[in-house]
Amino acid sequence: MKQTYVKDLAPDSPVRSTFLVQSKERKITSTGGAYLDLSLQDTTGVISAKLWDYSERTTPAFDTDDIVQVEGHVESYRGTPQLRVRRITHVPGEEINLLDYLPRTRHDPEEMFSALLKRVSSMNEGPLRALLLSILEDPALAEKYKLAPAAMSYHHAFLGGLLEHVSSLIALADGVADHYPWLRRDLIVAGLVLHDIGKLEELNFTRGFRYSTRGQLIGHISMALEMVQTKIHQIPNFPAPLKDELEHIIISHHGKLEFGSPKEPMFAEAMVVSFLDEMDSKMEAVRAQYAADKDRTGDWTARNPALKRELLKPPRKV
Repeated sequence: MKQTYVKDLAPDSPVRSTFLVQSKERKITSTGGAYLDLSLQDTTGVISAKLWDYSERTTPAFDTDDIVQVEGHVESYRGTPQLRVRRITHVPGEEINLLDYLPRTRHDPEEMFSALLKRVSSMNEGPLRALLLSILEDPALAEKYKLAPAAMSYHHAFLGGLLEHVSSLIALADGVADHYPWLRRDLIVAGLVLHDIGKLEELNFTRGFRYSTRGQLIGHISMALEMVQTKIHQIPNFPAPLKDELEHIIISHHGKLEFGSPKEPMFAEAMVVSFLDEMDSKMEAVRAQYAADKDRTGDWTARNPALKRELLKPPRKV
């Protein structure tokens, strides 16, 4: 079990722990010797590392996205901790817990998933409830749903990010449906559970976060349609008009054509899904930026690439 994390590493201290190799590059010193320039990560952060006197003949083989056992010493380089590696070896995959090495949700994925399943089970009996349960009770899909990030970088870009995002959205949607009781609450909930389900296949998250080849070619909206259509075909007499509305919610949830949606939302429930998705995504981007810049001097954060602006920091608690 992993015991020492990046956040625990301080200059002038020994290290013996496991990390995920985020990047690996062979470089040459000014005297002609080879060394490895590495970035090593775990769920708490990333640290730069150097393996000097590198030789392919004497150094055990490993690659980017592998888990490695590292022995070495933490130094300070230009005021930043850097790891001088003395020994590095590949760790077999069956000995690792992915949650130790990648950014992860602050919440328990099992508890969030159990709450989501309970919320879906409370829906009115009918085709939407049957569809959602056929997905959430599918063991292969359920395990991916618990761990999938919601994005590569812009928002909820961590293990369990999609589940955290959807859980937040449903809580918001219930408030909206209480305020506008004429809305079809179950259709909104179904749209929120399914709008990003294509991310389960679009993204690889078994080591680092990467697009799958098919995900890069097809995209999560089209992949979500395929997944939902497959499940709908297994439900007898699923109403065709309801299928069309649900598919419209999926393909329109980005809101605008220039944001990647093939269609813009054309009825109330589709608009609600799109509006809430945008709000929750942006609020998470704000929260993450505040957290990243909590020790930054001045009143403003760094520029946020998702929001395309700097943010005024909240007042410090005194």
